[in-house]
Amino acid sequence: MVKQLQLSKLFWIALGINYLFGIAVIYSFLTIPDNIFDIDNNPEHLLAVFKLTYVRAAIVTIALISYPILLFKSRKYITLFTVGLTAWVVAMYIDDNLVLYRIIEYPDRGFVVLLQTLRPFTIACLIWMSFELTFSKYKKY
Repeated sequence: MVKQLQLSKLFWIALGINYLFGIAVIYSFLTIPDNIFDIDNNPEHLLAVFKLTYVRAAIVTIALISYPILLFKSRKYITLFTVGLTAWVVAMYIDDNLVLYRIIEYPDRGFVVLLQTLRPFTIACLIWMSFELTFSKYKKY
């Protein structure tokens, strides 16, 4: 079944990197300590951060579950899904760094800092996956 998809080893490596990153992000969302945010000074800020976090966690979880199903089901839909997911991740990155940088304060824990550092690398992996799915030749059997 995997051979029939005709995707390169680099695609599978990029997919594995993105899966590990997605699982690590979900883990970091679920293990944020309660005392990391100042609840007394800015409750609206805290509410906005929690809403944004849970929406993103839900989208990442849905993407992690649905990606293998679409990958083995339809080449057309996995290409559209990957390109859309890549666009969403890039927009999220731009939004975090240019628009929400004063609102969102990420914890200074080592794991969160590591994830923030690796984020551009995983975006590059997603972009590669989108290019490969879009421009590679695919023979139907």
